[in-house]
Amino acid sequence: MGKSHWDKWRGMDEFREQMDRLLDAARHGLPQCCLSGPGLVWMPLADVVETPQALIARIELPGVGQDQVLVEIVDGALVVRGERPVDREDAEASHHLMERAHGAFARRFPLPDGADGEGISAVLRHGLLVVVVPKRRAAGSPRRTLTLE
Repeated sequence: MGKSHWDKWRGMDEFREQMDRLLDAARHGLPQCCLSGPGLVWMPLADVVETPQALIARIELPGVGQDQVLVEIVDGALVVRGERPVDREDAEASHHLMERAHGAFARRFPLPDGADGEGISAVLRHGLLVVVVPKRRAAGSPRRTLTLE
């Protein structure tokens, strides 16, 4: 029988990744409820752009249903949170590699001045959540009419 070698650093990469996620969550100011629980929060990838009319967030949520996502405005920020369920068919399997995150997720994006939280809209389609937070028109600004062609 061959000699087995114990690698004392084997779990350090996973520990470092979990600490990075926790620090990112704290840096982004996620709500406390999203930082507790049995596992760490994972943060889905997002692009956020600001136009003169709105703040637009596009968040990757493959495998997440509409009933598993909450989108809200909290303390001047757009907060998106929810949960991606574990694949049921894999529950009894022996995993060789697991890179896709499951469980609770959360993202928090500060809103610009003039954001209109009442006019928020969100659509989840093909694993991409698109959230649009319009901006209020400044008082006294001229109204613009578009001509349709």
